[in-house]
Amino acid sequence: MSLQQQKYLFTLTHYDGDPDRVAAPLVLANSALAAGGDVLLWLTVEGANLGRKGAAVELATKSFPPVAQLLDTFLENGGRIGVCPPCGKTHGVTDANMVANAEWMGAAAVVAASQERQVFSF
Repeated sequence: MSLQQQKYLFTLTHYDGDPDRVAAPLVLANSALAAGGDVLLWLTVEGANLGRKGAAVELATKSFPPVAQLLDTFLENGGRIGVCPPCGKTHGVTDANMVANAEWMGAAAVVAASQERQVFSF
């Protein structure tokens, strides 16, 4: 299977407690997108915070480019985002403030999406 056909799912569970754990999957996801991959980023637990517009600006990394820059690149290149509904609600994500290319994605949808994807979890 060529990289053009590769599908990836990156599960992100962290937010401000360790911004490098937010940046790392975005770096990988951007690399996969640049290589022609179909990339889905699923935000759950604390990671659901990243689903709010402007939330990425708050994160300062030690080892990577700014999270806001990485997220903008991901979205501009067609990356898709799924937000865990209960986690999103817990962290203030709403339909009105959700980032571009994002949608609510519950457990059943993530399990279905993972069937055809290589899965990474952070």
